[in-house]
Amino acid sequence: MNNFLGPGAVLAALFLATGYTVYTFIKASHLERMAKIEKGIDTNTSPSQAKLLSLKIGLLMIGIACGILLAYTLEQTTTIKGEVFYPSFMLLFGGISLIVSFFWAKKLNKKE
Repeated sequence: MNNFLGPGAVLAALFLATGYTVYTFIKASHLERMAKIEKGIDTNTSPSQAKLLSLKIGLLMIGIACGILLAYTLEQTTTIKGEVFYPSFMLLFGGISLIVSFFWAKKLNKKE
């Protein structure tokens, strides 16, 4: 009775929550698309938006990789444990890369 909410229940809840979130996202996207079609608005996304999303995701991955690399380097060269470095540097460099991508996208939009 003590292990009622063990790893299996937590994992099942995680999958259910993830599935429900994906379902809700797809349903909302479909409803938005149908509303646009009813009002006569073009539903195709512009290629520039796809490029900006690729830019944002790419810079985020580069930022997280730089954070992991710097955390590993600091873990090897200092006596502080790596549990401190990895999450903080991943979040720090990921956030910095998202800010950089915002300003970069703003600059690209000005050119167009």
